[in-house]
Amino acid sequence: MLNPLIKPLLKNLLLIATVSFSIQSLHAANPGEHLRIGLAGEPETLDPHRYNLRLEETLLNDLFLGLTTFDAKGQIVPGAARSWTTTNNGLTWTFHLRKDLFWSDGTPLNADDFVYAFRRLQNPQTAASLAYFMHMIKGAAAINAGKLSVDSLGVSATDDHTLEIILEKPYPYLLERLLYPTAYPVPRHVIEKHGNRWTKAEHWVSNGAYTLSRWIPRAHIDLRSNPKFSDKPAISNLRYLPLSSELAAYNRYRSDEVDVVGGFPVGNLKALVDAGAPDLRLSDLLSMMYLVFNIEHPVLNDVRVRQALSISIDQSILTDKVMNSGNRPAYSFAPTLISAYRPFLLPHRKEPLDVRQARARSLLKEAGHENGLQLTLRHVTGLENKKVNLAISGMWRAIGVKTSLQQADLRGHFADLRQGNFEVAWAGWVGENNAEHYLTLLQSDIGNVNYGRFRNDTFDDVMHQAQIEKDAALRNELLRTAEEIATHFYPVVPLYSNTVRRLVHPNLQGWYENGRDMHQSRYLHWAKD
Repeated sequence: MLNPLIKPLLKNLLLIATVSFSIQSLHAANPGEHLRIGLAGEPETLDPHRYNLRLEETLLNDLFLGLTTFDAKGQIVPGAARSWTTTNNGLTWTFHLRKDLFWSDGTPLNADDFVYAFRRLQNPQTAASLAYFMHMIKGAAAINAGKLSVDSLGVSATDDHTLEIILEKPYPYLLERLLYPTAYPVPRHVIEKHGNRWTKAEHWVSNGAYTLSRWIPRAHIDLRSNPKFSDKPAISNLRYLPLSSELAAYNRYRSDEVDVVGGFPVGNLKALVDAGAPDLRLSDLLSMMYLVFNIEHPVLNDVRVRQALSISIDQSILTDKVMNSGNRPAYSFAPTLISAYRPFLLPHRKEPLDVRQARARSLLKEAGHENGLQLTLRHVTGLENKKVNLAISGMWRAIGVKTSLQQADLRGHFADLRQGNFEVAWAGWVGENNAEHYLTLLQSDIGNVNYGRFRNDTFDDVMHQAQIEKDAALRNELLRTAEEIATHFYPVVPLYSNTVRRLVHPNLQGWYENGRDMHQSRYLHWAKD
């Protein structure tokens, strides 16, 4: 069923491609034990401790099983741990592991494997950019900074099937955070033998429902069911296909070369909606797409410049007129979909654009740029991203700012952002149902995902208070205060929250859209003919 919040946004959608057929007719036969899934690009790695991209997370969810996992509808359920308890005011967590855990080569998996994995994640030599995901564990941040030995990490095995985790401070989102690949076990016996080559198919070992069988770069990644996994999936063979663009994804789906694609040209959306295509899936996503300013840049380190650029963007024009894809305009850095959280909204959002632009020109004059300035705006390759940045460039042109556009593939783009090689850039974050997950991106002590190098001691202090606050309501108020503080410094420009546009083979059963956009292939099966 089409989300009623999306329907109004589709009325004025221009059709740029005619779709007068039923896509279902192109997928008449069930592939049986095979499933082909489109990826938005080529993975950089399948090492759970070195991944950075959402598309890598998609694969890792099939390959590994953490302490917690999620069911077909995205809800948190026990994974490698059958149960857990917490004591000492939420500081000590004890996880009781299942006794049927094995690596895909038949080696038993036990609590020591998790100890090794958590230590490896925080070891500075691993260079895990997302190590901060687990910095709530006692000693983790100091170890990651090279100040303590990895042996001092607050993780220990009391026996083969019992894992104890001690936290620096109570962390109410621990079970949710354990869903991520950063908390997955990795095979010590393979890594110590093969080093960084352990992720090659010929050396591969994992503990999830699937294991890696072949990886041909820029062609396909093949997974097969793990014979040592406790529950055999209905679909035995997966093929992930890196696709160069949304148009390529759409065309390959039409040609019956792929069964699931997570994006297609927005111009095809209206035709699919009008046709009542059974393949079409639309869902709101817990996400934030935003522009980030490199605050170390000599022009952008002036808050007046950042404010001028921020208030000159009309988010509703981007979502309703430029994209027309159902995406929601964003006026806060934390998504409005987050449960029980009241985001701090941009104070200028209701002002007419011409009023904001006049104020922006005054701010630039105050900052010494009365004759204008020139900036480079980066984005990930893709027609929709380009259209959005062209529209932003037009809005900035009205205040005397000339913009050069740069594009790069997903992997190259975020590699440059982590290294600070940009002026203004598009970025995005998808994931958890809590505001802290997003606001943490602006903390000065979280590593290189604070792309713009924003630093504000007051903001950091309030975030640290929120992170130890046990009362959920008080914690949310502290997070809102932190969001308000950061907003006044304009380190980022919230743009929109995503609506997932997906095509799913109509005979594929068990695929449920959810706010996290998390899916595991082991829940899927083909409908019987």
